[in-house]
Amino acid sequence: MNQKLPPNINQQLKFQQIKDLKLLAGGGTIDDNQDLLRNVLFVRTSHNCQSRLNYLLQSWISRNVLKKSNLYLITDRISTITNLTLLNSFHNVIQTHCPETHNRIDLCCKTAYEFQLFYSLNKIKSNLEWLCRFDDDQYVNLNNLYKYLSQINASKPYYIGRTSINGGLKISNSNRTYSFATYGAGVCFSHALLKQLRPHVNIKILPRNCIKRGLSDDAYIGYLIEFILNVSLTAINDRFHSHLEKLDKSFRNYSLDDLFHGITFGFSWDRYKLDWLPIIHHLINLINQNQYETANHLWLFLRNYEKEHPENLKDKYDESCISYQRLRNQSIELQMRKNKKIIQHSKKHIRRS
Repeated sequence: MNQKLPPNINQQLKFQQIKDLKLLAGGGTIDDNQDLLRNVLFVRTSHNCQSRLNYLLQSWISRNVLKKSNLYLITDRISTITNLTLLNSFHNVIQTHCPETHNRIDLCCKTAYEFQLFYSLNKIKSNLEWLCRFDDDQYVNLNNLYKYLSQINASKPYYIGRTSINGGLKISNSNRTYSFATYGAGVCFSHALLKQLRPHVNIKILPRNCIKRGLSDDAYIGYLIEFILNVSLTAINDRFHSHLEKLDKSFRNYSLDDLFHGITFGFSWDRYKLDWLPIIHHLINLINQNQYETANHLWLFLRNYEKEHPENLKDKYDESCISYQRLRNQSIELQMRKNKKIIQHSKKHIRRS
């Protein structure tokens, strides 16, 4: 492994001066303030995708509801092109210095930092019961999340999320298979499970073992939990949703009740774009305000319009990430060069004939 691993997480935490700060939380009313203290939430982003944060602030991480909570925005780096005003809205921002690409070692590096951040936080916040981590292209209904977690005993090992493949992954040199919770739908770990995981998710160990196993970060975490620790995944596929779901099996078939009772929803440029985060949030708020009929009319109109206009999804790319824009531009430029060569070749052929 040639890539250099980032600096020690504790140095990062000292730099951030972690303490209880006001967090922006949304999705309706959260009655039990203890829920906000027992659960720590991590949102992973990248400086390449910072425009996604606007949609989070317009929806479930709302500026309108200021309560004490434990939400940390985790990014690879803060650069000269970073919108500092946008980042400062989150109060708690952790910089990992992990590489910025989307390959295995980089994702595993970021995942290791998430775990190390939890263990460092737990030293000063001993009441933490749950770690839930999400990506920056997800909507989270905090009311539903906290209500669900409050019914589960965090002193027992729990691994909660959504499976993205059927049948599990086969372990090499073994007849056993294991399931894993896709990070694209959000994942929650109980305090008891996090204790068991600690020896396996060190910043120096986890990325190397990810590569050794040839697994992505979420798949490797599933391997650790189900195969090494012998703790089964609690899959709640009806309430945790990711961008990996097929379009016709996701939003186009959802009723308003599905939206209201869901815990997470995933969005993707080639399915439902991030513009939908504030829309979903407002629909849920209408229901909370006893305006179910109004919300249902709006939802049916929007859902059916999308269903009847599949052409809206053609020739799309991820506008929310600079890195994807670069790839698209490179692809367009490459295609233009190919077309130019074809034209030149055709002209030569015509002249000869």
